[in-house]
Amino acid sequence: MDMHAGEIETSTVMAHRPALAHPERAGEQSGADQARLGSGLPDTYTAIWWYARFPNHYAGDGRPGNASLGETVIDERVKQLAAMLRAVKADTKVLELQKQFYDQAEKPLSTPQK
Repeated sequence: MDMHAGEIETSTVMAHRPALAHPERAGEQSGADQARLGSGLPDTYTAIWWYARFPNHYAGDGRPGNASLGETVIDERVKQLAAMLRAVKADTKVLELQKQFYDQAEKPLSTPQK
């Protein structure tokens, strides 16, 4: 499990803002999931879920974080973002379906059922 202030997030901060990261402090409190809601509310979202799971406000272990991993993660995320933007710019289906939706919404009883 690696979420807020875990190895990946700590590494990305170390890569670009190292003064803000303090992985040496990560072991002072637990970043483990405390599962304090138990199993009484399966598949249920509560507004307090994060605090119930992570009362120390971080999840994971930032101690293994390092700038090299952070650079790798950031580089990959930039590549993914660039690829997503190229795909969005090349797409024509979304606008076509959006137009179809709004055209049919004006006459819902005439909309063909499939």
